[in-house]
Amino acid sequence: MPQGQGLLQKAAELQERGWEVVRRLGLLERWSRVGRPVLVGSLRFGLMGHPNLDLEIYTETPQVADGFAVVSELAQVPGVVQVQYFNALDTADQGLYWRVDYQDERGDIWDIDNWLVAHDHPNAGLADGLATALEAKLSDEQRLAVLTIKNASDRANKARGVDIYKAVMTGGVTTPEEFERWRLANPPAEIELWQP
Repeated sequence: MPQGQGLLQKAAELQERGWEVVRRLGLLERWSRVGRPVLVGSLRFGLMGHPNLDLEIYTETPQVADGFAVVSELAQVPGVVQVQYFNALDTADQGLYWRVDYQDERGDIWDIDNWLVAHDHPNAGLADGLATALEAKLSDEQRLAVLTIKNASDRANKARGVDIYKAVMTGGVTTPEEFERWRLANPPAEIELWQP
């Protein structure tokens, strides 16, 4: 099987498994009791390189107790092996963050990023807009370039997905080596506002 076909197949498999994790943990149902949950990561547009899920949950005013009520339920689901919390309300992120690590039946760890933010957050809808635009605008060649770069990324020090998408779509980057050169010439912003 050609490498490109293998990467596309791996991404499709991860996407299918990702939706199963969402269902198994009841992520959307649980978080909907607190606010409006939105899946914003690569699960949405089928470009998963690693087992990772990203959610933003919009609420009137983010409350620590509300988030912990949901996360305490998640922590009791078989396979959830770790939970981390960070209060970022007084930072540029302006939200409450929980990372939930879930080990699936294959032994893979899914890191699930959950951001609880206010409806009027300065960047509300930004990640959702990016996901929607990527779903509509990525060409097959660009999808393969993104997956090639993600596949070569060191998981411990991986590049942000948005930086890879931007490099591919605006810089014509197609290889991991080109991406590293592009990233040196275009240092990432703390919060990336780019939209395709």
